Amino acid sequence: MNKKSLLLNSLNLKNFATFSDQTIQFKPGFNSIIGETGSGKSLILDALNFIFGQRADKKIIRKDSDYSVIEASFSVNDKSIKDFFFELGLPFDDEVVIKRVIYKNGKSKSFVNFQQCSLNTLSELSRRYIDLVGQFENQKLFSEKYQLILLDSFINCQDLLNTYQIGYQNYLDLKQELLTLKEKQREVLQHKDYIEFQLKELEELSPSVEDENDLISKKDLFSNTEANSQDLEHLNALFEGDTEAMGIVDLLNRAKKLINSNNSISDSIKTDAIDTFEKVQEINYAINKELSFDEVEFEIDDVIDRLDKYKKLQRKYDTNTEGLILKLSELRKEHTNLDNIDKMINVVESKIDGLTSDLYEQATILHKKRITGSAKLSTELTNQVRKLNMSGATLSLSIVKSEKLNEYGLTHVSFMAETNPGEGFYKVKDIASGGELSRILLSLKQTISAKDSVSIFLFDEIDTGMGGETAFKIGETLKSVSRGSQVIAITHLPQIAQFSDILIKVEKSITDNRTISEVHFIENDKIKEEISAMTPLI
Repeated sequence: MNKKSLLLNSLNLKNFATFSDQTIQFKPGFNSIIGETGSGKSLILDALNFIFGQRADKKIIRKDSDYSVIEASFSVNDKSIKDFFFELGLPFDDEVVIKRVIYKNGKSKSFVNFQQCSLNTLSELSRRYIDLVGQFENQKLFSEKYQLILLDSFINCQDLLNTYQIGYQNYLDLKQELLTLKEKQREVLQHKDYIEFQLKELEELSPSVEDENDLISKKDLFSNTEANSQDLEHLNALFEGDTEAMGIVDLLNRAKKLINSNNSISDSIKTDAIDTFEKVQEINYAINKELSFDEVEFEIDDVIDRLDKYKKLQRKYDTNTEGLILKLSELRKEHTNLDNIDKMINVVESKIDGLTSDLYEQATILHKKRITGSAKLSTELTNQVRKLNMSGATLSLSIVKSEKLNEYGLTHVSFMAETNPGEGFYKVKDIASGGELSRILLSLKQTISAKDSVSIFLFDEIDTGMGGETAFKIGETLKSVSRGSQVIAITHLPQIAQFSDILIKVEKSITDNRTISEVHFIENDKIKEEISAMTPLI
């Protein structure tokens, strides 16, 4: 099945190290980059690494230039890739253009389809569709995580793994939420007594602007009533008298009796005296009535006490009555949180328990698939490495189930190898030489390339330290990989280069005391001529 859904068509290098202005064309199949040591072959893969999101280094800018430009063009015939770019807001028709501009000050800009983007976008593209296989890639084989990723690619369980990892991330988020809640619970409990004390004193007052204004009005009313009452009391004393003197009423009573008992006084005078007496009695009655009306219907001590509480709390919280109301609301919420935090913790713990059960179930399914897939992958890898002149080697994936969940489930995997029959299996990292690691890695890429999403493989001198029949077998394997994915490989060996669909030959020359690298394209029948010319270079 041909899976070349993303193809590198061309790469333009301008002011890039020893390249002045060079466009390099690539073919869909097996592209070999050849040339003498130091000619600039590796610079091409360096440029591609920059295109795929590696951080730029201003050292690659050609001397006497202010900037360097790297631009790559890709053809795309896969809807999922188009959807990927569309989701990023970088739509296109049939061609993707990626450009990096690197400046002397160390800064750089990245563009996809002529829109500026982040390096993360380029890195995401690389992770999905590009695979760089270099001399240092062998070290990845030592990582159990990488080994597990390779196994999952082989058994094509990405959808199941994605579902699990979404749940696992939710699980981690809930665990963090639980930690935060428990920390908050500890903090709140330490201040619980103080919060409840503050809440009690504010609730006892139950502050409101209307209440405060009413208290002030009552205080003013009391002050006015008290002053008026004192005047009326003096008047009343004049009319009714006190312990020291008789009042007007008593004096008039005596006068009335004297007048009535004296027959010599005329009736008209008696009548006037009676009228006057009655008038004074009316005035006295009115004064007493006014005194009774001036009595306030509240206890002034209560009013003063509440107003003092307002002032005290306003000073304490450095605010006005509106601020006291807000503070009371905040304390009530905090106290509610105090009461609810245990419930919240119980809810989160319940969610964690339920999710943990689901994750263990999903991880167990994954683990079973991996056990089945590992047996098949072990067989295929063994067959592949034996074709690469490791005739006595056997590869096996050791699968162990953990009790603790992690990002990838419950499975721990180790690549085991028996390089010599009957000598026993050991971890690959403990027994394999550099050349053997390269062949194991290449076997993995060949086995997995037909199953994963990688469309372009970049091989950086994977043939180092090899030759003869082994190199020939590697060439055959790279050719096989190129039937499903585009392969771009740097090689020194004619045994490998002979399988190429195109040779990209890098040559270095000196013009006007400046070093310059240029490429020449060798295709079809001329490939055989170049292979013959490469032989003395071995």
